[in-house]
Formats: sequence, C-alpha cells, structure tokens
Amino acid sequence: MKHPLSKSTFISGLQCKKKLYLSKKHRDLASPRTAAVEAIMKQGTSIGELAQFVFPNGKDATPEHYWDYAPSIAQTKTWIEAGEPTIYEAAFQANGVMAALDILIHKNGERIALEVKSSTSVKEYHLNDAALQCWVMEQAGFKPDRFFIMHLNNQYVREGKIKVRKLFHWEEVTEEVLARQKDIADQVQELKEVLQATEVPKVDIGAHCSEPFACEFAAHCWQHIPENSIFDVSGLGKKVWNYYGQGVIAIKDLPEEDTFSTLQQLQIAGVKNGQKVIEKKEIEDFLGDWQFPLYFFDFETINPALPPYDGCRPYEQLGVQYSLHVLKDDGSLMHSEFLAQAGEDPRKDLVEQMLQELGNSGSIVAYNMGFEKRVIQSLANTFPEYQKQLEALLDRFVDLMIPFQKGWYYLPDMQGFYSIKAVLHALFPKDKKLDYSVLSIGNGSDASVYLQAMLENRVQKEELTDLRKELLAYCKLDTLAMVKIWEVLRN
Repeated sequence: MKHPLSKSTFISGLQCKKKLYLSKKHRDLASPRTAAVEAIMKQGTSIGELAQFVFPNGKDATPEHYWDYAPSIAQTKTWIEAGEPTIYEAAFQANGVMAALDILIHKNGERIALEVKSSTSVKEYHLNDAALQCWVMEQAGFKPDRFFIMHLNNQYVREGKIKVRKLFHWEEVTEEVLARQKDIADQVQELKEVLQATEVPKVDIGAHCSEPFACEFAAHCWQHIPENSIFDVSGLGKKVWNYYGQGVIAIKDLPEEDTFSTLQQLQIAGVKNGQKVIEKKEIEDFLGDWQFPLYFFDFETINPALPPYDGCRPYEQLGVQYSLHVLKDDGSLMHSEFLAQAGEDPRKDLVEQMLQELGNSGSIVAYNMGFEKRVIQSLANTFPEYQKQLEALLDRFVDLMIPFQKGWYYLPDMQGFYSIKAVLHALFPKDKKLDYSVLSIGNGSDASVYLQAMLENRVQKEELTDLRKELLAYCKLDTLAMVKIWEVLRN
C-alpha cells in the first residue's frame, strides 16, 4: 500500500516543498548521509524501542517490510477493537496519509498516544509531527483523548542498571496538538499537490535549508553560490539573508560603508585585496606567559543518548581518548596517547594515565580549551578521589585558538574561520602529513561515532585493529597540528 504522505515526508514538506518533491522524485540529487547522521537515526530507533519497556507486554504492529504498512494498519485496527491495552508502532491511514504511533495506550477508558523522541526537550517540529498523527488517527476513527511526548530526562544519572521509567520524561502536549488541527487538512492537501506536480517547485534557498534539519539536497540547491560568498563571512547570522535578498552574494560586493566586526573586516579585506595580519607584539605577549614543558593536549569524546556508565547523564560528553605531545625547552618532542577498550568504564584508567603524563607543572595547550576543561571537570566530579589533582590541571590550560580568534594572526586562506583545520590548511596548504582529508577518519563527529560503536562492541573483530589505528591517527594529528601552529606563532 503506497501513501503519498507520512509523518516524515509531512515534516519535510513543512520545511521546504522543494525538499519534499526531490525526496520523492529525485533521490539521486541527495548528498550521501554521513556516519554521524546515520548514527543519529539509529539512535532514535533504539530509544523508541527502549521506551517500550515502560509499557511491557504490548502488541507489536511493526511492519515486516517498511514499504508495506497495510498489514500493520489492519492489525492495529483489530487489536484496538479487541481492547488491547498497549500497542507498539500502531499504524493508521486516512485520506492517503499514513502515520505510525510509537506507543498507543488504552487505560481507564482513555486512548493515550505517545510519541518517543531521543531529544531532551520538546521541539517545534515534534508538535507538528504529533498534530499530523492526531489528525490521521481521528480521520481513521481512533481519535486519541490525550497526547504525550516522551523524551530523555537530562537530569537522570545512571546508577547500576538503567531505570527506564526515570530515564524518560513525559510531557503532555494535547492542547498544542489540538490547536494545530485546524491547519492540518489544508497542509496535507497542499503537500499532495506538490507531489502531483510535474515540475520541481520554485523555492529559493533560505534559513529553512537548515531548520529544523540540515537538508540533504543543499549541495544541489546551493550550486549557484560562488566561493568567497557572503555565506562564508564569520558571524553574519540572519543579516546574510538580507544581503542575499538585495542581490549581494560575493564578499567583494559587500557595501564598504556597512559595519562589520574586526574578524569580519579581516576576512573581507583578505578577499578583496589579499590582506593578511600578524600582530607580533600581541602574539609575543600571549606566548610569553607559557611555561615549559608544553603539553599539547586533545580529547576525543562520546556523548551517547543512553548513559553507558555509572554517574553519567544522557548526552554527557565523556572523555575516552586523548593525544598528548610534550615539548621540552630543549626542543625534544614526545608523544603519548590513550584509547579506551570496550567493556568496563575506561575513564578511571584514562584519569590515572593522564595525571601521570601531565605532571605538576608546565602549560597545557588546547585548541578551544573550554571543551577540554569541561571534560576534565566532569571527570573530577565523577571521581572525587582525584578531584583535587584534576581541578589543579584547569589553571594550567592555555588556548592556542586565541591569536586567531582575536585576529592577531590572519591569512586570507583562513576564509574567516579560526578552527584548527582552517588555520592548519592556511598555514600548511601542501603538507600532506598535516592534511586531515587523507585520513580515514577526518573529523570529530565521525570519530565520536566510531568510538561509540567500538565501545559498544558494534565493530566486527576483523575491523577493530584498523579502526583503532584510524582513531589514534586522527587524535594524534590534532595535537601535532597544535605543535606546528605554535611553532609558526613563536617564529
């Protein structure tokens, strides 16, 4: 049974009619999903399955084949009429729209609809999703009396086995869902007409391209945007769409009389006339306070929805890997590293090795040090026996990002960005040893995904050795990059 619309396509259509049309008729134009996006989708599925344990022994209407919901719709109707108290993936269809509900409860004469979300709060698009679900159920003759969204409770702290009832927070959204019912029929009809059209809807790019989700067709729709465009200007925010609406697209066409921040001015001048900036005194004063040995340090973390270890909350950043390059005042450079193994909580081993290797004196160099300091503070809170030693590390941190963030050192090839990758590329454009693109794992998001898969024993044994090497190589490049950047600043 085919349905023109489902909840996911309805939400896509509300975001952008062009996105809806392309997703149905020109899937080949979509960009491949990244490892991080795939992980988020799988995570949402697993959270939904876990929520079923709050209401055990329910009937499961999950279809055998995702493209054929007809048996699920029929089975759901049969179970409702038979008085089944709990149904998972209850499926309904009406007016050519199909919607599956995560959990349907019948209790004390009420029909209660529950949608499960892996977020830690209710989002606007969750309410639109729930509103369509409610509308389809009513049209099918099974209107819910109450509607709830179950999402993760970010205050839950794991102690022992996960307590599923405490892990989830219920939020009733019945009033909000009912208030949106008056618009659903018109929205459904409008989106059906989009799918019946023979031409791609004419929708220009806009803020909707990334809200509520980054669009998989962005690369296709943004083809007309050149390099060094206004969208590359750091921190323009919503002003960028005002310029775009006025026909200003290239950085070189930005009005000179407009007001821009210091970093924006550097970027614009860099594009227009190749201007670079090196404020030697500020850099010299900044580096002058650093104390040898220098410890170039970088964490890799996981932030799983389900807290994996005691003392963890949902989505907490957990340090499970680090790289350390130690530079002594005689110029000698040493490297060490830590990478967790699957199984027991690895963080205590990490703490003990880290404390030993970071010693008691010398500056600890990070790039955007707030991240590393937050992870260390979290470890200090988790392991009170090491709290004093861990918190003593915090005062030793220095942030290598500051000269670039403040515009003391700027090259046009940085293109307005001061991330470590942008700076490294600008400083060493031809050095393959400092090129993240040659690595199998080349960004932090993917590293986190593969780290989590490894720690959850979801990696095939024959792939594990290579994956560990790839994770170590990525993290090692982060700290080696800091050493090289520091050398440029020092010189």
